[in-house]
Amino acid sequence: MLGAIEGIGGSEGGDAPPAPGMFKKVLEGAKALLGNKAIMSQMFGTLRVLTRSAFNPLEFSKPADRTECLNRVRTNGYHYRHLYSIVFLICTVYTILSSPLLLFGMLLLLGAWLYAFVFLAPDAIMEVAGFQLKRRERLLVLVPFSILVVTLTGMINSLLYVVVLSSLVSLPHAAFHTPAEFDELDALELEGLAPATFT
Repeated sequence: MLGAIEGIGGSEGGDAPPAPGMFKKVLEGAKALLGNKAIMSQMFGTLRVLTRSAFNPLEFSKPADRTECLNRVRTNGYHYRHLYSIVFLICTVYTILSSPLLLFGMLLLLGAWLYAFVFLAPDAIMEVAGFQLKRRERLLVLVPFSILVVTLTGMINSLLYVVVLSSLVSLPHAAFHTPAEFDELDALELEGLAPATFT
């Protein structure tokens, strides 16, 4: 614990706090992913195969008992995890766009963190209300600031709402869909979409 604190509060020429490195890694990873046509093609191909199976009316039936229902939820939850993640993302975007206060809070936090740790030079000093903030001070100020914004804009309640809303869509589908698995045709299609480096 003390070592972590010392790492954050090192000297001016010491190691940078973890926040800027995290942001840069996320941005570089997203850029590399979007620029890789083979991986993107495989991802969309996998989603196409999953969607074809997920919305096939012939693959729905009523579970015989509670045990089968729980088994279906567990099996389908893993098999269709990508589709359920998209449902969660759609519910999140809808919740944010439908609440001006929540949208303002998200943009405020995103802008503050990006400006403090991405747009500013590593050795730059940011001035706020007459105070000069270096890299360490920026992190120490932004953490409580973020907690305050999250509390005032109701982000925690909104997150719970998103979880409930997405569960109302995903859980019935997982319970009434027969346990899913890729058949031979799906496996061949996915194999054809796989990048050459993975084969």
